[in-house]
Amino acid sequence: MKLLGHVDPGMTMRYVDVALTDLEREFQLARSKPRHLAPQAKTSTAPLRTGLDGIIDALVAAQHLMEMFADRSHNARKRLLRLSIRLIKILAEIKISRATE
Repeated sequence: MKLLGHVDPGMTMRYVDVALTDLEREFQLARSKPRHLAPQAKTSTAPLRTGLDGIIDALVAAQHLMEMFADRSHNARKRLLRLSIRLIKILAEIKISRATE
């Protein structure tokens, strides 16, 4: 009451009621849509390929996952983006070597 400059305790209680209501609403929202869970990768129903095609598919999937996590994790963002760039270079080299065969 003193911090808010209220003379009447009833006025302070109005803010407390609103804060408790807001807190409960946010708690229920957080329980229904948790933000701390990692995003799930999209799964494909296509059959897995083997050989070089399978490696390319795996690299593309790994790159996609890293980009998803980089968007959500600010701490690891720089490292994940650096690794993603490396995967792009590897994919480019594979495609170049495949084209020259």
